[in-house]
Amino acid sequence: MPKRLLYTFFFLISPFFSLQSQIYYEADPFNFLHYEKHIFQTGTSPAPLLFRPSFQSMPKNYNNRWSLTARAEYFENSSAPNLENSSVRWVGKGISRFNSMRLSYSGNNLIFSIEPYHFYTQNLDYNEPVRKALYSKLNDQRARSESPFNIDGIREFQFFLHIKGLGLGVSNANMWWGPGIHSSLQMTSNTVGLNYFSVGTIREKRISKLGIDLRYLFAPMDYGNSTESYFSALLLQISTYTEPVFSFGFSRSYLSGPGIWGVDWAYISMKDALLLPFEALFLESKQTDPDRPESSVDWWDEVLVGYLEASFPHSGLKVFVEYGRDDHAWDWDDFSRQPDHSGAGVVGLRKYGLFGRENLVGGLEYTNLIKSKFWTKRVPGAWYSKEIYNYSSYQGRHWGAHSGPDSDDFYIFLGYMSEKFSIIPAFNYERHGVIDNAALVLEKRSYLVYNPDTGRWEAQIVEQWREKQVNIWPEVKIELRLDIRYRFKGFDLNLYYEDEFVDNLEFNWGERKGEVWWIGIERTIDSEDFRAFRKRKLP
Repeated sequence: MPKRLLYTFFFLISPFFSLQSQIYYEADPFNFLHYEKHIFQTGTSPAPLLFRPSFQSMPKNYNNRWSLTARAEYFENSSAPNLENSSVRWVGKGISRFNSMRLSYSGNNLIFSIEPYHFYTQNLDYNEPVRKALYSKLNDQRARSESPFNIDGIREFQFFLHIKGLGLGVSNANMWWGPGIHSSLQMTSNTVGLNYFSVGTIREKRISKLGIDLRYLFAPMDYGNSTESYFSALLLQISTYTEPVFSFGFSRSYLSGPGIWGVDWAYISMKDALLLPFEALFLESKQTDPDRPESSVDWWDEVLVGYLEASFPHSGLKVFVEYGRDDHAWDWDDFSRQPDHSGAGVVGLRKYGLFGRENLVGGLEYTNLIKSKFWTKRVPGAWYSKEIYNYSSYQGRHWGAHSGPDSDDFYIFLGYMSEKFSIIPAFNYERHGVIDNAALVLEKRSYLVYNPDTGRWEAQIVEQWREKQVNIWPEVKIELRLDIRYRFKGFDLNLYYEDEFVDNLEFNWGERKGEVWWIGIERTIDSEDFRAFRKRKLP
């Protein structure tokens, strides 16, 4: 394009674009550290951002502005597709490519974004683990069988109408519920975003030193049944802007719906599904016969999670804890006596300005979804355990913690991060099947089968899969990671490397090694770019 035409193009569209990245916080954990560091070190109130995506309070002159972001990424994977929290980027073995273009708008009463994308992966054959159903949605399972696999789609679609941050809308943007950056119990970016409707706060509402974020969302689910299932959730965050800044939150979600049980008495209407998050907390409230406790039945999958975090703005420290329960306790006495039954948790911290060095950052997280000691006597036995809901998965992957049921996950990082350059090494130790570690074993069995040609009963050898305790140890995954980012003349460049080793694969003495390389480039057209073009005289 001739230079004069290029300058003219930028001049004509410049009134419609601005920098969006400083006011919009997406679910992508790869970027969240940069968001949070900026909040701490600019002296602004550290918004907790328990529920992402979030549009934080904006100056009036930021309204009615647009942004455009182009992204190109290249992947090379030597083994199983095991890259977590990567949204639609299901990176199979071999070479993969991701390209997208995101258009965003933030107005006085409208928020809009859309990101068309194309994803390609060779998806070469590999020694895919044979797992029993409970562990069939871990990230190293082959979510797509096509080789190669191509897909075009739209992600990060958002359309919200609001009045001063309060409104409603539709979206398929990835969500993240919780203070962590590596894992969360109820919602992460580990898979494709759900298609959902939302009403409530678009961004946190401030009343003096109190911040409130209240949202309700509803998503019709498609599990390949003749009728729909439903996902409904209620989210609340309350923050006190004192020193330190405390944030309290909870999320309550339900998976429900007709057709999945195959019986008429398990039917639920859409209206009733919409109201499920507002039901009483304890199961005793559902008892229909006062003389029969077993008459209290909840057919659906409820998850309740509480969050607590404390931010210390002057020291750059954030500490947090997350505790969740899968399905109802009977009453308060039941919960107080066995709070660990069907319970799970996340604890962690992040520190900016380590050892008095402004650009040194570090943090750690521990996630525990291990079955309690009561799992053989009480249901549910584990998180993400309901087959009728595909083990809380969408398009082949868990939308919650990527480590899956009966697991724990330790993550630690320490690195350097400035405005232009960052290098973050990290270590990840993850276990699957800590308690319930039976393997699927292929065995040959002999059966007597009548042969009409000979008139005799003859032995026939049949191969069958069955669960068997091969050893007592869980599957262990160890990862070493390196995330490098560099900003050069408005371009964001990233290089990511991951080295993985898995021991006791499939609970059957196996091993696996793998490496992933990820190279990306991203460019956002913002107000500064256009102001520069305006000031430049046309030749």
